[in-house]
Amino acid sequence: MVAFAGFISAAFAVLFFGSNYTVVAKYDAGDGMLFQLVLCLGIWVTGLVVLVMRGSPAFYPVAMCGGVLWGTGNCMSAYIIRRTGLGLGLVTWGSTALIIGWLTGFFGLFGLPSEQRCLDQPWLNVVGFGLAIAALGTSTLIRKTPAQKLPGGKEEPKELEASSWERTKGILASLSAGTCYGFNFLPSTWIQHHVTDSSKEGLDYVFNQFCGITFASIVYFMVYCLWKGNKPQVNPEIFLPGFVSGVMWGIAQSFYFIANVELGYSAAFPIMSIGPGVIGSMWSVFVFKDIQGRRNHVLLALYFKLAIASCICIVVSRKASGTCD
Repeated sequence: MVAFAGFISAAFAVLFFGSNYTVVAKYDAGDGMLFQLVLCLGIWVTGLVVLVMRGSPAFYPVAMCGGVLWGTGNCMSAYIIRRTGLGLGLVTWGSTALIIGWLTGFFGLFGLPSEQRCLDQPWLNVVGFGLAIAALGTSTLIRKTPAQKLPGGKEEPKELEASSWERTKGILASLSAGTCYGFNFLPSTWIQHHVTDSSKEGLDYVFNQFCGITFASIVYFMVYCLWKGNKPQVNPEIFLPGFVSGVMWGIAQSFYFIANVELGYSAAFPIMSIGPGVIGSMWSVFVFKDIQGRRNHVLLALYFKLAIASCICIVVSRKASGTCD
């Protein structure tokens, strides 16, 4: 039952992660800095609701560090997409986060216990991890038509427009962002395993992390305003959809916290890395209709098959009882 609850939580997280940017798809978010601020305000409000629902659990300032890490990675996304293109940027930071998260859980790094004791077939979990990486790689070959509106810019940039040095800087920034994403749960998980009488429920750390996200977002936006001479790019139309997008992301991340506790990093990270892409692609095909052509549909079908195979391997690899004894 424990594993079942974890997979249900993962399914809801995937649904909301894959859908939260659809509400801003038709709006110009400029350089993305105002958008990320409004997004993070929506995230914080969601965290506040979770805090009240959980009866105001103990607050751990250290857990805010995970939010600061995520907020730092999020602020880099617009720069990365402009320098590398959407496909390369997504797969670089996604793969980096996946590798860090999976290695941390599977081998028990950074003071966390190894999750291999939770697995009946550890080799199947490794196969699932490899298939997730392959799925992310396949996603870079899918091209959207016409150019896609992005939360971090007006439309998807052409990769050839950037010089090799600019592209290299974009890749390095993407690796940095992926590292931030890969470690964003570590402070909360470390507290659960090492702080006496700390809560073992993932939801009790949601508000902690979301405060860190909002703090980082505000600080980076203030720095951005100074850099722009107090003339930030502002589109009033982005406020409401950006806030709603943040609420949806906050809901997804809350379910992610549950999935991490119930399934562990070695299962949750691969599912969360590839699942939202499946949902997002379905929006693109059936609603926005910006994935067209036989080549794209064949690649998309391959991506779906790899993603499904990865999830099956991860599910089958776990103990049927869902326990880690």
